[in-house]
Amino acid sequence: MPAARSLSRRAFVAGLAAVAAAPVRAAPPRIAALDYAVASTMIALGVPPIAIPSRPDWATWVVEPALPDETVNLGSMREVNFEVLQALAPDRIFSSPYLEPLRPYLERIAPVDSFNVHNTGKPPFEEIVAATRRIGAILSREEAAEALIARAGRTFREAGRRCAAYRDRPLFFVNFMDPYHVRVYGRNGIFQDAMDRMGLTNAWTGTTNGWGFATVAIDELAGVEDSHLFYLDPVPPDVLPSLARSPLWQQMPFVRGNRIDRFPTVLMFGALPAMMRFAGELAAFGERDAA
Repeated sequence: MPAARSLSRRAFVAGLAAVAAAPVRAAPPRIAALDYAVASTMIALGVPPIAIPSRPDWATWVVEPALPDETVNLGSMREVNFEVLQALAPDRIFSSPYLEPLRPYLERIAPVDSFNVHNTGKPPFEEIVAATRRIGAILSREEAAEALIARAGRTFREAGRRCAAYRDRPLFFVNFMDPYHVRVYGRNGIFQDAMDRMGLTNAWTGTTNGWGFATVAIDELAGVEDSHLFYLDPVPPDVLPSLARSPLWQQMPFVRGNRIDRFPTVLMFGALPAMMRFAGELAAFGERDAA
């Protein structure tokens, strides 16, 4: 019995020593994110923001990843509720260049980090990767950031394989603005960046703005034979009934060939989570058309 008690005592002391020697991982900072792309990256890294603006719109424009129930709404994107933000007392605030006029007011509440990803005059992918690493460093989630970047690469490769049916088919991606105009996505946007990594061809080779899209009349989509058109949600309620009555629309190559699909919502100004969602959704269509 004494020997047993001695062993138990030694084990207890050894356990205490091991606990004392173990590295203590500091809790990640409490961060309010004023940008959906940044917020979705934080969630993907396992450290969700404590608050975002326009919380009710997340389900419409982002969808994935899901926003935690406890995330606080900070009002609208255009009018951030500073009283709520101050009451939350975040450790840091993640912002974007488009909110720079607010920086002096935000810095009275907490240090501000701004992430310049879109509208840089070039494809955003490299900036997105750099921002992912920077966010990971601030959150002490460097390994998670590298894992997310690697997972995105695997997602693009696998999705490209699943899209073999589209290998030689130009693809349009559009948002309907009204029955006569679309926002069509091309260079300088995440859809183009994802398609490049999937080995697919964008049907829109025309100019785009810094955000990666152009707003054009519908008839400007007519010249690409054998094309497939994907139109993204949400769609204005009057558009599809009007197009069904349009002789011009009925003559479009993708309509005549029955190569047109409604595409689930993807955050067109997002980061790696949005690009991975885009690739996965497109792969599902690719597999359907290969069957």
